[in-house]
Amino acid sequence: MDDESPQASLFEELPDDIQAGIRDLGWSEPMPVQARVIPIMRSGGDLIVQARTGSGKTGAFGVPIAAEVDTELAETQALVMLPTRELANQVAVEVEALGRHRGVRTLPVYGGVGYGAQNDGLAAGAHVVVGTPGRMLDHLQAGRLDLSHLKILVFDEADELLSLGFWPDMREIQRYVPQDRQSCLFSATIPEKVRSLSRVFLTEPEFVTLSEGQIAPAEIEHQFIVTTAQEKDANLVKILEIEDPESAIIFCNTKDDVRFVTTYLRKKGFDADQIQGDLAQNAREEVMGRIKAGELRFLVATDVAARGIDISQLTHVISYSAPDSPEVYVHRTGRTGRAGKAGTAISLISGLDIGNFKYLQNVNKIKINERKIPKDGEILDTLRERLMVKVEQEMRLIPEAERSFKIDRLVPIAKEMASTPETLRDLAAILAAYLREHRPQTSVVEPEAGDRSEAPERPRDDDRPRKGGRGGGRPRRRGRGGRGGRR
Repeated sequence: MDDESPQASLFEELPDDIQAGIRDLGWSEPMPVQARVIPIMRSGGDLIVQARTGSGKTGAFGVPIAAEVDTELAETQALVMLPTRELANQVAVEVEALGRHRGVRTLPVYGGVGYGAQNDGLAAGAHVVVGTPGRMLDHLQAGRLDLSHLKILVFDEADELLSLGFWPDMREIQRYVPQDRQSCLFSATIPEKVRSLSRVFLTEPEFVTLSEGQIAPAEIEHQFIVTTAQEKDANLVKILEIEDPESAIIFCNTKDDVRFVTTYLRKKGFDADQIQGDLAQNAREEVMGRIKAGELRFLVATDVAARGIDISQLTHVISYSAPDSPEVYVHRTGRTGRAGKAGTAISLISGLDIGNFKYLQNVNKIKINERKIPKDGEILDTLRERLMVKVEQEMRLIPEAERSFKIDRLVPIAKEMASTPETLRDLAAILAAYLREHRPQTSVVEPEAGDRSEAPERPRDDDRPRKGGRGGGRPRRRGRGGRGGRR
């Protein structure tokens, strides 16, 4: 049988009204990720998909969602969680187009805008809700969004969802989600926090990647960034800001570099300390005790000084100085991705190091992907999103009756501070302190063994009506409209 025939016929096997939506979008044949994902989703299986933006992943989950919706039922049947309002609008438009001829109603929901249009869309019976977890949780707690008829739950760009601090909201949303559902997770990278998220929400997921021969998520994500030697320290800071590691070792080749990088990071406000050969034993033990206890985020070290260090929760290894040999690279990166957990290894490579870096890749038979230096605009966008997520979470903790006294009366002060350059800088200082003191929670704390099948009932107002079927934890498999489950 021709290997391409299943792909060529994939769209033709879909309902006629979905095929019409696909034609409206100008798609002639499925992209690789769609050809892999659509059959699995239509069979009812949970899955993890490693796919980057622009790979066609929206269609990969949008087609099965549009095909599964029962338009005669004016209830939310699919929920797509994603990290930003821009992405929510993009995905909502595409899913709406895919289901237009079927009559699928798709509603984007996100913070930073009024509730009116979103409330109206929910009242009209949106079949697919696409948006950020914070605003979804607002609607759930107010009783405007009901998930008792939910069939499909999708996490899009799961790594970004967690890096922005949405985990507390997602964990709370889990309490409203029925156990009898299909859950799918899409992410450009699969770090340990994403794996933990999948263990909380997914059951025996199939893993899909476009990398040949890969049948499971890689233990370590290898990356390198080309930078000039003069800009290496500034670019290190950009990487730390955009990645926001829970814990990291930053390797240098000399003691002088260790001292310089540690001092530089501290001046930039990062929680960093050092280990190098000139450090007294008691000082070394103190530093090691802090990082193992989770009290220190960034350890700067030479390869020799770092020998014997074993930090189980280490998420990132960053080579500020290029490794001298293939063996050194393996030893450095092997300090993350331990005990079955995933990790990220990032190397800052200047022009003189490129040849040797290519050599170590060949010797170690490791594919190391190049990434670009984050732009200032990207970093500011990320910081804004993290701030907004935290503000929404804290707003939710203040009862409606108290918001006028605690918040609204301060609005004139905020306006006044934003009106002149001098006081605007003061306002920025407040935001900087807020970011430092309220770092978003990125780690996923899994429920205890035996507690995954049923999340505890959340407190609720006695006056708020509830429909049956809400529950938390991992789902039980359901038959899929006559197609049958995958297992």
